[in-house]
Amino acid sequence: MKQKLTHYTNKKDKKLLLKGIPKRCLSGFPKQNLSLKPSGIWISVNGSWENWLDGNWESWLKGKVCLKVELAEDINLFVIKSKQQFLNKYKELIGKDFLNLEIIEKFDMNNFHQKLKEHYDGMMLLAEPFYKHRLDINFMYFYSWDCESICVWNIDKIKFKEIKK
Repeated sequence: MKQKLTHYTNKKDKKLLLKGIPKRCLSGFPKQNLSLKPSGIWISVNGSWENWLDGNWESWLKGKVCLKVELAEDINLFVIKSKQQFLNKYKELIGKDFLNLEIIEKFDMNNFHQKLKEHYDGMMLLAEPFYKHRLDINFMYFYSWDCESICVWNIDKIKFKEIKK
């Protein structure tokens, strides 16, 4: 089954995205200092973000437009299918056991994300590990994602299309 992928952007950035202008040149691609989440283009999978917004943050949609997203066939995503897979990748790239980190280290994932960017075009957190471990107090990384989603930092692997009504 083909997934429905969408991205929300500010109305003023819509035309530029449709022309292929890099999102990092626009207002919605902030640099993050201390963060659990990577910087990139955030993509909703089968309405996951829209469903999360409903009842949590409806006002976020104000001034935003929804675009259809197409990923390149050769995109290389790190797809998180389990907590253990994430822990293994963290240890492989950083050389430390994530579960033994000091609390402040668990909230600063920039080094991990930089290492991922050397090998992948983006990452995806599937729904099953997200919901299974979201409230694990020793493992808050998944919580910050809000829902199943994709973050792509290699903008050459994304195309935006207008949603026809």
